Amino acid sequence: DKIKWESTQKLNFGLQAYFLNNRLGVNFDYFIHNTKDLLTLKSFSNPIGGINNYWCNGGELKNTGYEVTVTAKPVVAKDWRVEVGASAGHYKNEVTKLPDGEFITSIYGADMLTSVGNPVGLFYGYKTDGVFSTDAEAKAAGNNDYLYMEDASGNKQNFVAGDVHFLDMNQDGKIAEDDRTVIGDPNPDIYGNIFAKVNWKHLTLSLGFNYSLGNDVFNYQRSILNSGSTFYNQQVASVNHWRYDGHQAELPRAIFGDPMGNNRFSDRWIEDGSYLRLKTVNLSYQVPVPGTWTWLQGLTIWAEAQNLVTLTKYLGSDPEFSIGNGVYYQGIDCGNIAQSRAFVLGLKINL
Repeated sequence: DKIKWESTQKLNFGLQAYFLNNRLGVNFDYFIHNTKDLLTLKSFSNPIGGINNYWCNGGELKNTGYEVTVTAKPVVAKDWRVEVGASAGHYKNEVTKLPDGEFITSIYGADMLTSVGNPVGLFYGYKTDGVFSTDAEAKAAGNNDYLYMEDASGNKQNFVAGDVHFLDMNQDGKIAEDDRTVIGDPNPDIYGNIFAKVNWKHLTLSLGFNYSLGNDVFNYQRSILNSGSTFYNQQVASVNHWRYDGHQAELPRAIFGDPMGNNRFSDRWIEDGSYLRLKTVNLSYQVPVPGTWTWLQGLTIWAEAQNLVTLTKYLGSDPEFSIGNGVYYQGIDCGNIAQSRAFVLGLKINL
């Protein structure tokens, strides 16, 4: 069958109210969107001519969410005026129907699970429990028999000291695709903005923050630069690769080609992408214009700084990123250049 456009039925509800002589304002929006003929990216079981994926219509998706904004004017005087506010939003997407059951989409080495009852594109990989410091630890992890995997030829390969301790989810002693599970959700629990504006006579100071909380990120760049298995330059953190028996290391042994798959897609590369960023700071001065200057309606001198401060535990270059508009690209950081700080001076003339 030929693919066709998705169709979406939308229901939006909004409420806007002001209190205390417009000193306090509340704006609330809620939405429900149901999408049919969902476009999904699937993989060929037997790739032909280098084409691995194809698009098809199938399934249904439900999106629900809300956004609330609260503004307040605690100071309204002749020379002083203060306005503050904040917004918070939350959304949830849920797959309600799939024609052929759950499927996995691979992007930049990340496996994304799409299944009924869950959001689109959950991170799906291996859970880990550190690095084996000794062979004895590796043997104990498999109930006195080494955990193992099978190589491309089907030969048994034991995990030993210096290898990552992948969790054997089905307890069969073998680390394989059946041990994969959900290891992260790229959707934030909450996101929004915080803003403030202070006016004193002709001087105005504006601050704008944005934030995101609870979203997981696949740090693709770190998975390459901490791998210790290629000829790529490595980050300074790579000095803590396992090196000798008993070494308590954060990173596994460095070995070209990674024969044991220590750098496979796992929760080692999933990070908390939460952040709070001071996005803009703007200071402006409205120059008093003599009444006799009828040709000049206004003159404003202003300065603005962007991306001044970011608070985050994320190890990548920038927690606020986007590599694409598609739902599957959310939460995958492939190493985009970080948003730089910018400082701008301006003059606004109204004639």
